[in-house]
Amino acid sequence: MTLHRSLLCGAAFALLSFPAAAAELWQGTIGALPVVVSLDGDTDIDGQYFYRKHLLDQRLQGRRDDDAHLHLRVESRDGEVSERWELWPKGKELLGQWQGGKGKKLPIQLHKVDIAALRTGADGARYRRGVDDGYEALRVAALELKSGKSETFAGHRLQWWVEPRSGIELFQVESGYDAATLARINDILRKRQWKSVASYFQCKSFETGEYEQTVTPRYMGERVLSVSLFTSYDCGGAHPDFGDSPLNLDVRSGRELEFEDVLWLGKGRPPRPSDDDRAEYRRWSGYRDDTLAPWLVATLGKLYPAEMAAPKGDEGCDYRELSDWNIPSWHLRPEGLYVGPIFARVARACEYPQWPVIPWKLVEAHAGAALKD
Repeated sequence: MTLHRSLLCGAAFALLSFPAAAAELWQGTIGALPVVVSLDGDTDIDGQYFYRKHLLDQRLQGRRDDDAHLHLRVESRDGEVSERWELWPKGKELLGQWQGGKGKKLPIQLHKVDIAALRTGADGARYRRGVDDGYEALRVAALELKSGKSETFAGHRLQWWVEPRSGIELFQVESGYDAATLARINDILRKRQWKSVASYFQCKSFETGEYEQTVTPRYMGERVLSVSLFTSYDCGGAHPDFGDSPLNLDVRSGRELEFEDVLWLGKGRPPRPSDDDRAEYRRWSGYRDDTLAPWLVATLGKLYPAEMAAPKGDEGCDYRELSDWNIPSWHLRPEGLYVGPIFARVARACEYPQWPVIPWKLVEAHAGAALKD
């Protein structure tokens, strides 16, 4: 559970919607209202659509007959059918009829989206900004960012930008680095912002959907930039959730850093959490469990003995368990390296304490490659 949730948070709350990468993408109209539709499956169909006016998803389910006739429906939460779609292919179009729960009928006209053309066409601007899924690229295609406040952080001028409908905001760095570095950093920040905007609308599509994100610049140095993106969300799961998904960048390359790039207790090349290389994954997992977690608990115990002591009573937070520290949330701060434990749900209130900061002197004694010349 700890590993899965931590990696999910580390992926910045990856897009939550239904269609797989191979889903068919369509756009057109229901009556006079523009829509975008994603359909996945050969016989059994699972998909979704949104009106461009509202940008919120409705889930589509149904089947495709041998003659390619599509019978689709939208069900309410209690299982009642609120919409029915009947569609027939005609060349590169799907034509048919929409029927609402009260019997209202409207014509449907859809044409297939050319994904390759989308990447380079007018709507492709969002593709190039990091919204890699075609359905999501079309969802945010008409949205624009508006300038907000300006501030200075660690000697760098920051200009904040907000997407008004979602309220998602993030900054661009306007000074303190050379032009090429600024362009590289700001491209990454802008892409992360658009991904958060897309996630907002996905999450709000659920009946109880809520999605709020707070961005906090943490550190801007010659080698590393750290930004916290703390998100509270309720996206149709059993419980609302929250988590920080820090963006830690190597300023020189723009690469997103792993913990071992900043603090490395081993020798040679640090392992990576690879999905494709099981031996590499075991090496990484073993290092985290057997080396990093014990070192963190021991080091923090010396630095913060009161906070790391056994809790008094059943209500306190116990920070001595090694498994809570093997995949920490982390970012850099002016005073050093912040590391936050990840707990099981029953103790989630103990996450993100402010005190676990490893001073720079200790970090530099075990510096990873990103902190070295």
